[in-house]
Amino acid sequence: MAGKIETRFLRNKDLIPLESLSTISVVGLGGIGSFLIQGLAMMGWNKVIGYDGDVIEDHNLSTTCYPLDETGNAKKDSAQGLFQRYSEDWQEFVPKSNFEMTSKVTPKMIVCTDDMESRRMVYNKWIKSDNPHFFIDMRMGATSVELVTCTVGNDNYLRTWVPTHSIPQAPCSMKHTVFATNHIVSLGLAQVYNLVAGLAYYDYIWTSLNPNMVEFGTLITPKIQEVSVDTSTQSVNRLDSNAGRSDIFNHRTA
Repeated sequence: MAGKIETRFLRNKDLIPLESLSTISVVGLGGIGSFLIQGLAMMGWNKVIGYDGDVIEDHNLSTTCYPLDETGNAKKDSAQGLFQRYSEDWQEFVPKSNFEMTSKVTPKMIVCTDDMESRRMVYNKWIKSDNPHFFIDMRMGATSVELVTCTVGNDNYLRTWVPTHSIPQAPCSMKHTVFATNHIVSLGLAQVYNLVAGLAYYDYIWTSLNPNMVEFGTLITPKIQEVSVDTSTQSVNRLDSNAGRSDIFNHRTA
């Protein structure tokens, strides 16, 4: 078994020690969540808990990675099947319905639901929990994405949050695109890596894909003794940045 694991995760074994990939929760298993589940399995997470009470409909198929024959199935069950296709037998996906007030948070949380109120509910439970590690809110429009990251030592979440009704509504046929989905998932998985590895990260990232533009929030640099892996020159050099907090209220992505 040890030899198989060594080979299976050879490409990232010196970047992400498997023992640091214990349990993570994903709230929302639609466009963003489905690709996240796939990526987390391939990273080597031991246990992923996924929340979603919806079923897969035809219009979901252009922005999720669920295959066509999953139409009509519960997203949580399809997500479990997707996870199993990319994971080893020691990795586990726990399917759950919608996240409720009685649901339990884990120290590592990712939220990618369809409305801002459910996102804040998860955040409120996470920030009050016994051992919060990180909370990542991944938001997406048709041609823009928004990534908000909170830790106990750096939490500006309420500065980024607005109620759903205050966000201009796009027509249903213009809400999401597969390229925006893949872009936000790529940013989110990279952020998970930064946080698990103890590397520097931006607490806010907004990206437009038409045209390509990026705005950053504050660069959070961990103390040297907190950095456990990836101390390569390439990564260390990136800590030298003059990025400042952007005006996050110029952009809103649900």
